[in-house]
Order: sequence, then C-alpha cells, then structure tokens
Amino acid sequence: MSHIVAMNTVTIRQMRQQWPEVEKRLAVERELIITRDAAPVASLRALPPPKNGRRKRFSAEMHARWMKEIWGANPPRIDSSQILGQLRRERF
Repeated sequence: MSHIVAMNTVTIRQMRQQWPEVEKRLAVERELIITRDAAPVASLRALPPPKNGRRKRFSAEMHARWMKEIWGANPPRIDSSQILGQLRRERF
C-alpha cells in the first residue's frame, strides 16, 4: 500500500474538524489530496475566482438601510401566525 506524506494532504477528520484552516491551505496550495487511513481517497481543488468579482457578504446594517429606502419609516408588519393559520386551513 502506498502512503502519501506530501504537504498537500489533509485527512477527512481535519476536513470535518478544522475546515477554516483547511480552507486557508486550499487558497494557498490550490489543490489538496484527501486521505483516509493514510491512503488517498479524493482531491479537492479551489475554484477560480468569479469573473464579476467577489459576492458581498450579508450585512444586517446594509439590509436595514435598504429596507428603510424601500419601505420608509413604516415597514409592513407580517404576522406569521396568520399566514401559517391560513396555510393550515387550506391544506387540511
């Protein structure tokens, strides 16, 4: 049995338990070999960056500003219990 001892390997356990570190390594090394019991089982490759730039992460503050632009000072109030009640009546 061949054992891979290269720097670009990562175990399945590391993938599950230390994903942020594995993701950082993937950004640098661009490809990692995934091993189970020291034997290679798969490879993981980083995708090229999107052509239109990176997608912005969700920001609660920006979302609140957007909502205020759309709805003004009085956003509509949605009562989920009424919606759920109506859906239940229609279903049963």
